[in-house]
Amino acid sequence: MSAPCWSAGTDNDILGNSHIHQINDGGNNIIDYTFMLCFDKETESKFKKIFEFIAESGVSRYMIETETPPHISITCFSTDNIELILNRLNEQLSSFKTGNIVWPSLGMFVPHTLFAAPVLNEYLLNACININRLIEPYSTVGENGFYLPYNWIPHTTLAHKLKDGELQKAIDIALKHFSFIAGKSIRLKLVAYKSIPYEEIGSWDLI
Repeated sequence: MSAPCWSAGTDNDILGNSHIHQINDGGNNIIDYTFMLCFDKETESKFKKIFEFIAESGVSRYMIETETPPHISITCFSTDNIELILNRLNEQLSSFKTGNIVWPSLGMFVPHTLFAAPVLNEYLLNACININRLIEPYSTVGENGFYLPYNWIPHTTLAHKLKDGELQKAIDIALKHFSFIAGKSIRLKLVAYKSIPYEEIGSWDLI
């Protein structure tokens, strides 16, 4: 599946502080997407510093090279009509609020991914439930259902696509620089999933 491309544009409807790009799927009807929560500047900066420490060590530059912002993905899905989902989001944006998030620990998806593990609080669970409920009539489930409510491990990736032996090195580096992080989600983003570099379709400020 080729990565989608689009021309820049803005949507001035009821979303308020939103930015949406017109999608050209390059001839493919079905595209993979994810909705993600992004964080306040201070929290984002703390995670980006860890990205940099890991990259400077030579272990993995994935998060830097793909220009992926620190985030928590709350659903992954495929659809051939993203416009229907955007219309539903227009109607239900008020269901998605800014919220407090804390990351007290590290976790891993062995052997390729290291992440900061947030507490699955009511805010995160509701965000996951609401977005999956919104997209369900117009999409098919992605990532084998691992981003569905009660089957989802919320995470903020620190290092990805790790090769043999690199996971332990990434853990060692993160342990030197990671400590308890408390922050807020301030933005909901829609991105083309698995696209390299990171490609953003839409962005909505949360209140």
